[in-house]
Amino acid sequence: MNQQKNVHYFPGHMRKALNALRSFMQAVDLVVEVVDARVPHSSRNPLLHELSEGKGRLVFLSKTDLADPKETEKWIEYFAKEGIAAASANLKAEKAMALIEKASRPLVEKKREKERRIGMKPQPIRLCIVGVPNVGKSTLINNLAGKAVAKAGNRPGVTRAEQWVKLPSSFVLLDSPGILPMNYPTEEEAIHLALTGSIKEEVLPIHALADYLLDLLRKDYPIILGGRYPIPSLADITNEEALRVIAKERGFLLKGGEPDGDKAAFILLKEYQDGILGPVTLETADAD
Repeated sequence: MNQQKNVHYFPGHMRKALNALRSFMQAVDLVVEVVDARVPHSSRNPLLHELSEGKGRLVFLSKTDLADPKETEKWIEYFAKEGIAAASANLKAEKAMALIEKASRPLVEKKREKERRIGMKPQPIRLCIVGVPNVGKSTLINNLAGKAVAKAGNRPGVTRAEQWVKLPSSFVLLDSPGILPMNYPTEEEAIHLALTGSIKEEVLPIHALADYLLDLLRKDYPIILGGRYPIPSLADITNEEALRVIAKERGFLLKGGEPDGDKAAFILLKEYQDGILGPVTLETADAD
C-alpha cells in the first residue's frame, strides 16, 4: 500500500462551517476536541488545533466501548506526556460532566483569576465541542446536557450548523459540525477514518479497507472473528479466504453459488464500526 498517497475529501458544508467556527471561536473559553478512541491520532484535525490556539484545550476520547481498553489507557498516558489534557468515557454508560469539570479547572484558571481580580461573580465557561465527523460530539453534548439536544448518528455529517446549548452546570456549550482536514498526509489516516465511519467508505475501495482491517486483526486480534464466524484464527487463513467464509456464513452468494466477496467486505466493515466484532483499536500510542 502506498502510504504517501494524498486523499482529498472536503465537502462544501465543511468549508462553510470552518469559516463560521473561526468567528465563534473568539467567544470561547475552552475547546474540547472529541476524538475516536479507536483512532486517536487520525481523528485529530490540525485545522481545529490552529483555530483553538490560545484557548484552554482538552482532548476527549469517545467510543471507548468500541476500543481496546488497554490501548485507551495508553493513549491517555501518551497525551499526558505530551502536555495535553485528556479524558475518556463510555458515553453510553458514564456521565461525562464530572470528568470535563475536573479536567478543565486548570485550563480556565486565567478566566477565574481575572474575575476574582475585578470582583466579578464567576461567569459560565463558554465551552466549544469540536471534532471530525462521527467521533461522538453530539453524543457527548447530549450526555453533558442530560437530554437529547443534538442529533447523533453513526454516520458523517449529522450536525450541519453551530448551536449554543445550555448545560445544567457552570458551562454554556457550542456544538459545531464535524470538520475534516482538507486532505490527509497519508492514505493510512484516510483508511482509519473510513473504517470508523468519519468519512464515507466509498472514498476508498471497499476491498482495500477490508484487507487493511483483516491484516490488522491478524496481527493484533487474530482470534476475534472466531466468536462470530468459523474462523478460529486469522493466522491460518488469507484475507480472500476469510471473506469467502464470511460470505458463505451470511448467505451472500452470487449466481452459481460463488461467495460474494463484496458483500462480505461490506458486512465486515459494518460489524467493525458497530462494535459487533469486539473492541478493536486501530492505532496504538506506542506506534505514534
